[in-house]
Amino acid sequence: MKVALIGDIHANMPALEAVLDHAHHHHVDAIWNVGDTVGYGAFPDEVVKLLQAEGVQSILGNYDTKVLRVKEKRGKWKKDKVPEKWLAFNWAYDNLSKSSIEYLSSLPKDMRLEIEGKRILLTHGSPESDEEHLTPDTSEERLLELSKISDADVVICGHSHQPFKRKSERVWFINTGSVGRSDDGDPRASYAILNIKKPNLFQIRHYRVEYDVGKAAAGIRDKGLPEVFAQMITEGQSLDKAKLKENARSSDESPKDNNTKLEASIQLAKSCGYESEHTNQVTRLSLRLFDELKSLHNLGEEERFWLHNAAILHDIGWIEGQNKHHKTALRIILEDPSLLFNEQERLIIGSIARYHRAALPKKKHAHYSSLSKQERIKVSMLASILRVADGLDRTHQSIVKDISCKVTLDQISIVCSVSRPSEADRQIALDKGQLMKKVFNRTLAVEWHI
Repeated sequence: MKVALIGDIHANMPALEAVLDHAHHHHVDAIWNVGDTVGYGAFPDEVVKLLQAEGVQSILGNYDTKVLRVKEKRGKWKKDKVPEKWLAFNWAYDNLSKSSIEYLSSLPKDMRLEIEGKRILLTHGSPESDEEHLTPDTSEERLLELSKISDADVVICGHSHQPFKRKSERVWFINTGSVGRSDDGDPRASYAILNIKKPNLFQIRHYRVEYDVGKAAAGIRDKGLPEVFAQMITEGQSLDKAKLKENARSSDESPKDNNTKLEASIQLAKSCGYESEHTNQVTRLSLRLFDELKSLHNLGEEERFWLHNAAILHDIGWIEGQNKHHKTALRIILEDPSLLFNEQERLIIGSIARYHRAALPKKKHAHYSSLSKQERIKVSMLASILRVADGLDRTHQSIVKDISCKVTLDQISIVCSVSRPSEADRQIALDKGQLMKKVFNRTLAVEWHI
């Protein structure tokens, strides 16, 4: 059986038509779609109707799910989402027919099939989350974890827009790439053909297909959608990368330096009504701890910059209330258009801020598992520093004036010069030091010196 594997069409009708023509030329027996059918492109209703007419077996992507929730979330998302993303959700919903909305609403989030004795799982992101990015760089350790919970021989996914095929023990992971919105600088459509000949014999081949990119971009412009959406299509770039290029073209400036990025973080924290004294204290203590512990972490100026921004932004989630404010902070950092970070910086800085409290980093967290192994290690180390710094100002009274650290083979001793003792701050710092103990494999002590 020969199957075309498609996904991440994002309402790009010219790209979908070209891929379907290519697949039919190769005499496929079926077409499977792993979701994100709509969004950004100019032809959401036309794409949905063509998939139905072709008898494509489809699942929902995370973007499709958001579009279907526009009616209930319209007011909230208009205030919370990056403007371009909000517009894309809203426009897609408003330009889908009632029958197309009903069709998308009927789709499952994943699908299980069995062909020639092979158990196949179609999922948008990963077997654990429709928002987890699986890429050619996803760690072997993570793929092994996912293979154990997949209950499948073949996992077919999308979401990351990065085509690949990888095997983890007995499970094959296949990412289709993106039909309608590639992110790797190659604007051609991407899809794959899976040829299952026998239970133990199958082939997978990825294709890049030329299509009328100009027609897709013209459709976006004709519908009055942002120019950056057209640039995403013509340049084969993500929204963040396309926005950076658009800003550079419009301002004729070089990329923003770190001081400008830092100022944008400060302004966002102010707009979220942050408690400036506490935030400034946590930031100062975080950077002191980073410097004092350099012999342990061996990190440089780039990582110090990440920590600096994460400390400034760690409490911005309070704008929506105390409950889960660490998760809210992550969401705002990932989405707020005023921040000048690139996509990867947002993910790293947002993850550090998210882990300033509550659960420790876990690979089942989609944003964390999307990072490379080295990035996860760095995030864990930097988050451990931020947690302790936040604990040292638990009472928000800025009693710690300075910090020095003594590091031995089995212990980190944090010596704090304080204006007065506070057992509450000291104990919370120790409690929040569990991550530091774990990542540096040492016990932790906190001493007060008046």
